[in-house]
Amino acid sequence: MIRIYLVGMPGSGKSTLAKALSSQLNLPFFDMDDEIVKKEGRSIPEIFEKEGEDYFRKVEQEIVHDFHPENCILATGGGAPCFFDNMNVMNELGTTVFVDVDANHLTERVWSEHGTRPLLSQSSKEEIFQSISDKRSQRLAFYQQSKFMIEAGTKTPDELAKEIIRVVI
Repeated sequence: MIRIYLVGMPGSGKSTLAKALSSQLNLPFFDMDDEIVKKEGRSIPEIFEKEGEDYFRKVEQEIVHDFHPENCILATGGGAPCFFDNMNVMNELGTTVFVDVDANHLTERVWSEHGTRPLLSQSSKEEIFQSISDKRSQRLAFYQQSKFMIEAGTKTPDELAKEIIRVVI
């Protein structure tokens, strides 16, 4: 059974990497945010706006606990490993891989998607860099509980997928 959870900061490329892994391993991939949208029947920004982050994190926890199909790749939300017992559950149910990207690269990626991330949509580029740096520092201890770590740097998703396959499978 192959179940790979990709964890890391928002903008680290987890969803894109999940698609590349899915293609190379001929396995389905799932994006945790997409599963939350299906479950809730509304967008992530809507959930944050109407219900707040605490509610969103509880829904995220339900997905981690209840949604674990066999033989698949799962791209988690950036905060998913950092709340409740989510990281422990993912480590028990499958193989976790931390997709590590430094704060400068993350800022460039997130800035290019500026309006789509609810926690950063009203921020300047400098504020985003500071927020990413702070969040990355806070979350690193959780991400480092992953069974494997891969530095994304400037590698393509296909190159990263091959590296993960070589190390994990």
